[in-house]
Amino acid sequence: MDEAKAALERGEFDEAFRLSEEAQTEGPDDPAARELYAVIHLARAIRLSDRAREARRQDLLRREIDFDEEFQDGPEVARAYDDAAAAIDDVLRVAPDHWKARMLKAALVFRRDRESGRPQALEILQALAAADPTNKQIPFTIRKIERPCVRCSDTGFCPHCKGRGQRRLLRMDRKCERCYGRGICPACGVL
Repeated sequence: MDEAKAALERGEFDEAFRLSEEAQTEGPDDPAARELYAVIHLARAIRLSDRAREARRQDLLRREIDFDEEFQDGPEVARAYDDAAAAIDDVLRVAPDHWKARMLKAALVFRRDRESGRPQALEILQALAAADPTNKQIPFTIRKIERPCVRCSDTGFCPHCKGRGQRRLLRMDRKCERCYGRGICPACGVL
C-alpha cells in the first residue's frame, strides 16, 4: 500500500492503480487498502467521465448536430459512457457508501441522458441526502437536476457555442469564452 502511495506521489498513476488493486486483493477487509483503492479508482472514473463528455462534444462537431436537435450517441460515445459507468461501479463495489462515487454516478447518469436519467439520478441523490443531511452539496445538486435549465433549454450544452466549444467569427474558429471550450452549459452542464 505504501508503494502505491509513493507511485502516486511520483505521478505514476498506472503503477499506483495496479498496486492499489493488488493491495485490495490481498486485504479486502483492510479499510486503508479499500480507501486507497476507492480514491485512485475514483480519479480514473472522473477522467473517464470527462472523456465521455469530450467524446460527445467531438461527435457533435463531426456529425454537425445542433445542440437543440434530438440525437443518438454514436457507438464510441456510448462506449465511453459505459466505461465511465463501469469505473464508478468498480469503486462502489469496494466502497458502496463512498459518497463522491455516488455523486459522480448520479451526475453521469443524468449527463448521459437527461430525460431518462433524471429519475435515477434523483433517487441516488435523495438516498445520499437521507444518509448525510449535513452535506450541503447534495441538496444543491438535487435542485439543479429537478429544475430544467432555462439557459440551455435543459440540453446541458453551452447555448453560446451550441455545445461545440468553439465559435466561428470572421470564418475563424475560436474557443468559446463562456464555457472555456468545453461545450457545456455554464449553469447546469457541470453535472
